[in-house]
Amino acid sequence: MQFFDSLTHVTRDGSWCGEKRYDASLAKLLTDMDEGGVHRACLVAIADYVDNEVVIESARAYPDRFVPIAGLNPRSLPTLRRVEAAVAELAAQGFAGIKLHPRLNDYDPLDAKCIAAIDAAAEHGLVILLDTLFRRRGLATTNAPDSIDYIANACPDTRILLLHAAGPSMLDLFEIVRANPKLMLDFSFTIMRYAGSRLDEDMRYLFATTDQLITIGSDFPEYPPRTILERFKRLSEGIESHRIENIMYRNLERLFADYTVTTPANEP
Repeated sequence: MQFFDSLTHVTRDGSWCGEKRYDASLAKLLTDMDEGGVHRACLVAIADYVDNEVVIESARAYPDRFVPIAGLNPRSLPTLRRVEAAVAELAAQGFAGIKLHPRLNDYDPLDAKCIAAIDAAAEHGLVILLDTLFRRRGLATTNAPDSIDYIANACPDTRILLLHAAGPSMLDLFEIVRANPKLMLDFSFTIMRYAGSRLDEDMRYLFATTDQLITIGSDFPEYPPRTILERFKRLSEGIESHRIENIMYRNLERLFADYTVTTPANEP
């Protein structure tokens, strides 16, 4: 069965978050994709951690395998207008979406600049990949489902893939996703982080009942795709094949159905 990985990363030197514990090189990702039967993947930048340039270059080199997602830190920009301009620039460069990571970039997901970036994405046909594990030391945030409920209503036209499904709050988040047709739940990282906890049953329940709203991913280099597929196979045992197909690749194929990797007119 095909697998469209919702979340992968590469860096130019293969390091990951400044360390060599993982191999985040493009060569390693391609090898792991082949070994895991991954036919396509979202290749995702993170502002200040994974450069946009290496992501778009890799996607252009392998256009049938990667959907490039830019990283953006809206808080680093001086004005709301500049945020909107940055979103437009990323769309013009050929990205399919934008990754927002409030925790790593140290801002509240309800910050006005973050909302402006999410809202502007709809105008340019971009998908937002929002990291939903908001908690971090030194900056309190509201409950993740409440924050996402606010974002969904403030930006009703923006398609948003909710990375990691808010972890332990996944069932509360599910009710919000069910009420908002532009939202989709992603279980990258979460499917491994909470293995053996009560969340196993929550994930199995969602896989069995909400298959058209769910994706899974490896979060490479954190985990190899094959490991994620083995874990998903255990959690989805006995679930109908059409539901498994939706989760493994059909939902992401629909989400990015209109996207093709392009080279800007001013480049060779």
